[in-house]
Amino acid sequence: MRKWYVIRCKPHKELAACLNFEQQGYTVYLPRIKKQVKHARKVKEVYKPFFPGYLFMQLSLSEHDWHPLFSTRGAIGPVSFGKEFVPVPDWVINSLRANEEKPGIIAPGKIISKRLRLGDKVEVDFPNGSIGKGEVFSIDGDKNVIILLDMLKRRVRTRVPMANIRVNALAAV
Repeated sequence: MRKWYVIRCKPHKELAACLNFEQQGYTVYLPRIKKQVKHARKVKEVYKPFFPGYLFMQLSLSEHDWHPLFSTRGAIGPVSFGKEFVPVPDWVINSLRANEEKPGIIAPGKIISKRLRLGDKVEVDFPNGSIGKGEVFSIDGDKNVIILLDMLKRRVRTRVPMANIRVNALAAV
């Protein structure tokens, strides 16, 4: 019986490890998310790993030789607790795949809307590059959030697209 396991990767080498494992015939899942990168007044969209430093691989304890997992370029090896490799429940992978906008690409709006709650403190990225801070007032459908934005010593109610909510601000939630 095949189960999903977490494979730790070298920094910024998740995609290389994924491709190397696929060339060896392994079933690999590397969920990624689209992010905007700003550099030298240019904005570029890139796909970054949803779990930086990790990918998922489907393995059977009896079917595969686990030694190549430690020596594949870009990979460090399976995550273990002591000497035991602990499988990831199938519902975790199914949940990630259910939130994809296209294969392997997680739709940020779906993930954020499930994690936002009324009263959560968030950061908002504005088109002009500035960052605002505020509090979630309500969730407006699956694409927008109503934020009480701190501006000019007041709280202003503002509708913001989910894509502009900074995910880093939600880590503490």
